[in-house]
Amino acid sequence: MKRSAGESQKPSEKPGSARGASARRLAVVGTMVLAVFVVAGVVGAVVRDNKSKQLAPPASAAGPSALAVPVWGHAPVTLTVYEDMRDPASATFAQTYDPTLARLIASGTVNVLYRQIAGVDAAQGGSGSLNAGNALGCAQDAKDFAQYRTVLLANQPALSDDAFGSKAHLITLAKRVNGLDTDVFRGCVDGGQHNVWVKDSTKDFTSAQLGTTPVLQMQVYGQDQPQTLIGGSTKLSPQDLVNQVIAVAENMPASSVTGTPAPSPSAS
Repeated sequence: MKRSAGESQKPSEKPGSARGASARRLAVVGTMVLAVFVVAGVVGAVVRDNKSKQLAPPASAAGPSALAVPVWGHAPVTLTVYEDMRDPASATFAQTYDPTLARLIASGTVNVLYRQIAGVDAAQGGSGSLNAGNALGCAQDAKDFAQYRTVLLANQPALSDDAFGSKAHLITLAKRVNGLDTDVFRGCVDGGQHNVWVKDSTKDFTSAQLGTTPVLQMQVYGQDQPQTLIGGSTKLSPQDLVNQVIAVAENMPASSVTGTPAPSPSAS
């Protein structure tokens, strides 16, 4: 049918029209946006994976690979304590020797390094040793390591009970240390910020074939190899420990005590 002279003719909408081009541009933009999100997700996953493999030692950590929490006595003799917060023997060790170690530190006779080991997790299952060790690292960040360690050992569950596997329980126990229960501490515990630190310490301890916790080693300034004083069949009374350490310290030259920490021993 012919249009009358007064009718306007509508332009046909061909594939190359403005509307078609606009649709194609929107499709391309949408694809690009989706690609950006995909790439961002992959990058984020890689970053999280790499972060989960990083050592991330707590503040002021010392020793080889910064695997220990130090208490410096500015002394030529360094004692390293290997302990497991789930291990009843580690709790007994602390009750027996902590006062003696404190006196030796205060007298400037020794430095003491504390290493966290997750041996009970491997033997009994669960994650209480790992999580408690990580939480102790978080407490070290807040300068509350000693106080929180005392709380954990005083509230240690039975060997077969993985109560420390609950991060919420570890955070609840932190309320017993004044000022420790903060958002930063909670985030550190929940995120397992120092998990790799505990795992690497455990691997080093295992490869050194030191047996089971607790173990106490002595490293003397200028000597390469540490000596095991307590661990396995090697036992010392607190007084014998004092006598042995003092005998070594008294034979060290004055130049070895400089006011700076003595070199840290390695488990291996």
